[in-house]
Amino acid sequence: MSDPVAILSKLVAYRSDVVGGEERPIAEHLAELFRGLGPDRGPDEVTVGDVPRPNGKTASWVYARYGAPKVLVNAHLDTVPPNSEWSADPFTPRVADGKLYALGACDTKGAAAAILAALAETQSKPKDVGVLFSGDEEFSSVVMRWFVKSPHREGLERAIVCEPTNLRVGTRHRGFHAFEVTVEGPGGHSSRADTTYAPLARLARLATAFDDWAAQHKGKGPEGFPGMCMNVAKLDGGVAFNVIPPQGRLLASIRVPPGVDSAAIGAELRALQEQLVPEATFTFLRENVPFATRDPASFVELVGDAAKAPIDLGFWTEAALLAQAGVDAVVIGPGDIAQAHGPDEWVPLDELHRAKEMFQRVFAR
Repeated sequence: MSDPVAILSKLVAYRSDVVGGEERPIAEHLAELFRGLGPDRGPDEVTVGDVPRPNGKTASWVYARYGAPKVLVNAHLDTVPPNSEWSADPFTPRVADGKLYALGACDTKGAAAAILAALAETQSKPKDVGVLFSGDEEFSSVVMRWFVKSPHREGLERAIVCEPTNLRVGTRHRGFHAFEVTVEGPGGHSSRADTTYAPLARLARLATAFDDWAAQHKGKGPEGFPGMCMNVAKLDGGVAFNVIPPQGRLLASIRVPPGVDSAAIGAELRALQEQLVPEATFTFLRENVPFATRDPASFVELVGDAAKAPIDLGFWTEAALLAQAGVDAVVIGPGDIAQAHGPDEWVPLDELHRAKEMFQRVFAR
């Protein structure tokens, strides 16, 4: 139970990807591992639950409570789907050259294994700590969004959110906001195009305006995070060259820098839409706020000197949701983001063991 490699080898065998997998079985397995720690190291309470996802599928979680938690340790138990480029079965762990290969080994079942291994070797029961293994991180974050509004949030002051950072401490990253603009018209035969409303032409003008807006913001933002990363991703609605489409849809996204008011940026984009295409409907599909740790120095006692040399992250994490709910957070975990979401994902064995040592420090404080 105290070997993170052995624990990880069992975790990756559970298919918990957001498309073809199920999260409840691995959540139940993790709950049994918590209960198996016994009265000396086990939590005061272990809870397993589900949260509905927007696509109708269920997301799952397991929460272990020690005392009245002030510190939360979190890793997500879901993964992205396996792609076709894997050289072997992604759900069968393979150890070679100091690495463990499997889907989720890096992102973030390796961190979960290190957490459990650390708990198995604590000399006494941790004090006032909560451990959350959450689902749906790779899709819409419904579990974490639910968690920060649940009674489990009460009393939490700090959180360690596990993502692959090579055990460096991440303290800032951008937000991610996806939105769509839709319009409708009567449609019809293209011979009537001179007198019929043109949804795609209207949205094309708006897409160009969004791109111009992004160009004006390229030099704006805090150090290390210039610009808004506007991506005009898709414009669709037509069916044939001789048919006026009855509707159109523009899909786009932005990545708001830390320290920038996301709501104000959203208002700017809505105002631009209302100015150019007032008849359109503007809808945010995803609103993931940016993230910045309030007090990195306070995490030195938890994760060690790594907190003295924080890094910026190029990807979004659920630490942003915790910070938005008033829980100061950092991001850290074994593995490299370069190995996440790709074929033959792996995590270094030495980082698994170092992560275990770090979590032992967290639980022994």
